[in-house]
Amino acid sequence: MTTRGRPRKSAIDEDLLAAAADLIAARGFAALTVDDLVRRAGTSKPAFYRRFRGLADLVPRILATRHGLDSDIDTGSLRGDLEEVQRRQVALFTDPVVASALVGWAAHVQRRPEQARPFVESYLAPRRAFTHVILAQAVARGEILAGSDPDTIADLLTGPLLMRIVLPGMPPVDNRLAAQTVSAALALLGAHADQ
Repeated sequence: MTTRGRPRKSAIDEDLLAAAADLIAARGFAALTVDDLVRRAGTSKPAFYRRFRGLADLVPRILATRHGLDSDIDTGSLRGDLEEVQRRQVALFTDPVVASALVGWAAHVQRRPEQARPFVESYLAPRRAFTHVILAQAVARGEILAGSDPDTIADLLTGPLLMRIVLPGMPPVDNRLAAQTVSAALALLGAHADQ
């Protein structure tokens, strides 16, 4: 069987993602261009466009590569699971690439909402869906009652951290803030203090 075109090299994917992360950390997402990116990665525009529809597609891939999707969390307790989610979110939101990318990327997709779809579908939705799994496990263990809203819990855990990196003049994201969000989530879920 004959295939059309050149075979895709996964090393080029990795080179493009690494180059994008470097450029975003140095200049921010708003200053990122395809020309600079392919030059840094040592590849070509056609190679880039065979892999990505545009620059906005890079962000979910960078996030997933650097920070995963959290679908492996199961510490055996609701508190432990939420603490692990927040430990990972602190790492995510204190990552210089994420901090440099987020505001520029958000402004970019605000003007072109269709370009946010890869982020929502391949990164955000799976992470938010896993909150449903964590809460279902807690119900099965008898830690909380059924009927909690997993989306509200996901918002409660992420919102304060996101606010701190987006709004100028806010204190940095830290473990203390993460612990406060876990406590607030547990209270909202009606979990016992010792869990």
